[in-house]
Amino acid sequence: MIKPDGSGNIHYQFIPIHSNPVACFVIIEHFNHMVRLALFLPLTMLFSAVGAQSWEEAQKTHAASLDLAWYTSRPFIEEVNGEMKGIEADMMLEFQEFLKERYQVQLTINWIEDVNFPGIMNRVKTSNQPNVFGISAFSITEERAREMKFTKPYLPDITVLVSSEGTPIVSTLEDIEDFMIDKVAVTIKSTTYEHMLFDLKNQLGATFKMEYIPSGDNILEAIAKADNRFGFIDLPIYLKLIQNGGSLTRQNFFTIRGDGYGIIMPLHSDWDVPFNEFLKDLKYGPRVEESISKYLGEELYRAIDEIYNSESLSTSILTKEKELQNQLIRNANQELEQEQSVKKYLIIGMIIILFFLIVVIVLYLKNRKSKRELSYQKRQIEKQQKAIAIKNEQLTNRNNQLISINEEKNNLVSILAHDMRSPLGQIIGLAGALKSQLENVDDDHMEMVGQIGKSAYRLNQMITKMLDENSLDKHEILHEPVYVSQLLEDIVKRYGLVSNKKNIEIELNPCSHQYIISTDHLLLLQVLENLMSNAVKFSPVNSKIVISAECKEEEVVFQIQDQGPGFTESDKQMMFARYQKLSAKPTAGESSTGLGLSIVKKYVEQLKGNLKLESEPNRGSCFFVTIPKS
Repeated sequence: MIKPDGSGNIHYQFIPIHSNPVACFVIIEHFNHMVRLALFLPLTMLFSAVGAQSWEEAQKTHAASLDLAWYTSRPFIEEVNGEMKGIEADMMLEFQEFLKERYQVQLTINWIEDVNFPGIMNRVKTSNQPNVFGISAFSITEERAREMKFTKPYLPDITVLVSSEGTPIVSTLEDIEDFMIDKVAVTIKSTTYEHMLFDLKNQLGATFKMEYIPSGDNILEAIAKADNRFGFIDLPIYLKLIQNGGSLTRQNFFTIRGDGYGIIMPLHSDWDVPFNEFLKDLKYGPRVEESISKYLGEELYRAIDEIYNSESLSTSILTKEKELQNQLIRNANQELEQEQSVKKYLIIGMIIILFFLIVVIVLYLKNRKSKRELSYQKRQIEKQQKAIAIKNEQLTNRNNQLISINEEKNNLVSILAHDMRSPLGQIIGLAGALKSQLENVDDDHMEMVGQIGKSAYRLNQMITKMLDENSLDKHEILHEPVYVSQLLEDIVKRYGLVSNKKNIEIELNPCSHQYIISTDHLLLLQVLENLMSNAVKFSPVNSKIVISAECKEEEVVFQIQDQGPGFTESDKQMMFARYQKLSAKPTAGESSTGLGLSIVKKYVEQLKGNLKLESEPNRGSCFFVTIPKS
């Protein structure tokens, strides 16, 4: 006979059937009950798959679910690579196994990451469901206990005030005021650390700034970044720092003994009953302690428990600090001894290496003589190669010099030929004019005048051909007095006949007749003649050219303005390059070598002047030539 005892355990009692008919009936009825239970239980589990919300319902349906609201608080709870880690994460998994083993309740855990600590507490306080837990290292306080239900504490709660390294230890109220001046308190929002800082302000009348950091960050690291910071921190975390060789300052009289850490849930929840039972269980209670020891270290966990239960809290903490520091010293001594042992082995190794080095040196010296001979031969070959390279370089330099001399000769020829074109053009024009005006002259003289024009024309053609093959170079700069007005009048006279043929009017606007500049007369004349020649060449019939001079105190600005086709943007990019034919064409079939503007630019630079152009397509051009007065 199977007989439950009401506590979840089942006892078996064997009764002979032949000796008791009633027992036989009971066995048959019990068997029928078990069959009905076997059929009914899957349906019950199916309808309760989502899990009961209260502990009372969970015991009936053998299935439940818990919504665990959390926010990162190391080492209590955090997510690492999609998996929940920490003291409280391990604790909830143990609790899940406890319910399954002790009460046959299948517990489903739903991890819900909240935005912050206040979000978790607000979720728990306002929840209508009893199965909402809050886990993120919540300290048990009277204020919180009035709004939420706490489980029994699973870890003692001791908080200490830690300040930057080198901060003086406070011992009197006067020291507190000096300590708080220009200090910054580091804390995490809506935690007991923050409330403790507010209490510190209210109770002591202290004034200090507060800096908030995310809960996932380390308060001790934030304090260590500056020499004027302080903040509350849990004793285990501080002792862990000391154990790892940290050196922040702990303020003795600010140590606070709390009620411990617990899991929070709504006030109407009944889940504290199985959880408190879980914490006290002889099997799972030690497992919780093992989990805490895993994250805090067993030595620190035991020390926290001893310190919490001691009568003199500060003395116990100070004693533990000294123990940890002494342990650090012992570890350092052990490392020093190990280093000394390593040094001994290193010395032995160096001796062995030195021996092998000596052997290598001996072998090297034996082979050195043969290498010297090879090296000498190699140097001789390198000298010969170097001599050949020098000769090649000399030949290359000589060839470059010859090329340069040839280019200079060609440039000089080009300049002389180009400069001769202007007077030749005038000779041709004058010869033509003279021939047209001579009436009572015999045939011989008329023929001579004609030959003058023809010869000048042929010479002009030859110069044009030469310009196609040569370039220009610098002239020697002279400094001689030049009358500006006389210079301009001379240019107008030179191009008067040529402009008259195209019915082009030349307007002259000179400055003072007494204005004199000191410069190279020939170069300046060539600059203005080239610009004037281009203006006449590219100006249409019946147009106007204005040549003027603006005489200033330190310089003179010549302007030659025409009504020709102007310059396009592409023309402006290459107008001063040699042998460049631009888009504009002469209006009366005149020839152009593309050297005129390059000569102008070259000569203006040699005269230390400046050349400027204002032009738009189909709106004419105006060249500005600025020459210093001396």
